[in-house]
Amino acid sequence: MRALVLSAVLAFFLVHSASAAFEEMELGTECRAMGGTGVVTPGIAGMMWNPASISFETSASAAAAGRMPYGMADFVTAGADIALPLSHGWVVGGGARLFGGDLYSEQMVHVTASRLLTDDFSVGIQPLFCRASISDGVSSYGSSWTADMTVGLQARVFDRWSVGAALRNPFEARIGESGEHLVSRMDIGVRYEPLPGMASAFAVSRDFHGTVVRVGQALPLGPLTLFAGVRSGPAVVTGGFSADVSGILFSYAVETHPQLNATHQAGVGYAF
Repeated sequence: MRALVLSAVLAFFLVHSASAAFEEMELGTECRAMGGTGVVTPGIAGMMWNPASISFETSASAAAAGRMPYGMADFVTAGADIALPLSHGWVVGGGARLFGGDLYSEQMVHVTASRLLTDDFSVGIQPLFCRASISDGVSSYGSSWTADMTVGLQARVFDRWSVGAALRNPFEARIGESGEHLVSRMDIGVRYEPLPGMASAFAVSRDFHGTVVRVGQALPLGPLTLFAGVRSGPAVVTGGFSADVSGILFSYAVETHPQLNATHQAGVGYAF
């Protein structure tokens, strides 16, 4: 009975959320809580939305998070990322993602390299290596892997504004015997930060589903920062917080859904 229920949920999930694989592997908790505006979020939190985001990291950092879509433990996404500044404006990073359970699972490993071309302009590239596995009785292609890529840029404009853009899967990578497309998506956005930590962000995403509008807000209150956001397609409200405890950043995000239960995410980060 459990397998039957999970199969039905998986079918709904794939049709309504990801008819292409590896669509929701970004785990920056701050970005999730701000409506998914990671394309213009600087630092390690935005690395899988925009590989150029880590260009502004000044010290080594690490982050880990787990996300439970619609409250379903069988579809948890877990992952970790690291970023390491080098010389001459280079920052390198890497990370891994695990999604799913016994019936369906995805694994992803990424390597990220970004560079500051000027004090205010950065570019990044992120090769991804992806593997999907569907057990017998659910699909026929079993286990397959493929390679993907994301490229991006971020730029500071004046003192308080920044812009970002990223393109995922520009070469339209496919996976499995059926040749299923990995998601191809373009994101652009703008961020306004009048005070340190206080930020408003606006981003637009375009993929085969259509256009998604994302809006987010961050409000710092001492060691605590509150986040809120909305996005379209379907209409989703997001929120969350982060708390700095002795240099360790604990964070939480929640996303509503018009038909399913809320999605919860928690993470931890540290700058060395």
